[in-house]
Amino acid sequence: MKHPSKTFRHIRHWFVPHKHNNHRPHLIRAHGLAVMAVLILGVQASAYALQPASARLVGGSGHVLAYASDITPVDLLNQTNAERAAAGLPALRLDSRLNQSASLKAGNMFAEDYWAHVSPSGIQPWYWFNQAGYPYKYAGENLAKDFDTSAGATQGWMNSPGHRANILNANYTDVGFAVQNGTLVGGQTTLVVAHYGSTGANTVTATVAAPPTPAAKPPVQPAATPAPTTEPTPAPTVAVATPAATPVPTSTPVVPAVKGRVSAGTSAPAPVSYSLFKPLSLGRTLTWGTLVTIFLLIILLAVYFHTHMTVWRKGLARWRTTHYRLTAAAQISGLAVIIVLLAVSGFGKVS
Repeated sequence: MKHPSKTFRHIRHWFVPHKHNNHRPHLIRAHGLAVMAVLILGVQASAYALQPASARLVGGSGHVLAYASDITPVDLLNQTNAERAAAGLPALRLDSRLNQSASLKAGNMFAEDYWAHVSPSGIQPWYWFNQAGYPYKYAGENLAKDFDTSAGATQGWMNSPGHRANILNANYTDVGFAVQNGTLVGGQTTLVVAHYGSTGANTVTATVAAPPTPAAKPPVQPAATPAPTTEPTPAPTVAVATPAATPVPTSTPVVPAVKGRVSAGTSAPAPVSYSLFKPLSLGRTLTWGTLVTIFLLIILLAVYFHTHMTVWRKGLARWRTTHYRLTAAAQISGLAVIIVLLAVSGFGKVS
């Protein structure tokens, strides 16, 4: 009879319960758990070190995020254009002005602590387009948060009809992205803003309908003209210098925010939860560090489960003690809960 090799015996001692290791694999002993902890910490440290510098700190304040995020504008652009290519649409160009408008919108959400298209002070998305000097003909906005990856955020938008319509809108030629970390409505998050648009002489609204145009008034003397206010100017509803015979759209359907919790008094739509469990796509929504950590924990869970099942089936003395049974249940259920929490940590919601 051929004896197993020394390497095989070591592996068996570490991972398989049998009489030569007293039905207690080395992986679930103190030294084995220490090795597993070092591996997980090493994976997390490597994942953190390989992140872009902008993804490590919260709003430049020096506080580290509670979880890692691998979302970058370049990846968002590639994911967006991949979806457009699959639909037979031309690629969008990354526009620096739209990057700026998206960054201004993200900064305003953190400053006013809200999660919606319209701010509590009434500022609509198109105000930021104008502030960045982008003379839009068509414009749209998508928001996302609590995602781990660019692919996860894009998948969340594609799973929502309104956000999908923005990504696959044939009228758009340009796009800009902002990815900012900070504290929003009481929790640390990575906030993603996408601004879509195309330029032209004709200006129409998009995503949020503009207020009705006031009735015409008799002309007044120049001296009586009221001074301009500081309130943001809503987008006009009629194109400038458009022939009368040409129909001009006034707005596109309202597009809600991703995982929205709307502040009272805003005109944004009511939130409707949508989870990325459908479809479940861990490879797209989680970072490689989180995936490796889940894999290591699954191995540990499998060894614990196999060990306790072996002890139970063989009727060993330790199984007859209440302490051992409670410990076994706590180990298996605790690891299972941790794995599930890690699996859903990169999933955002669309609303």
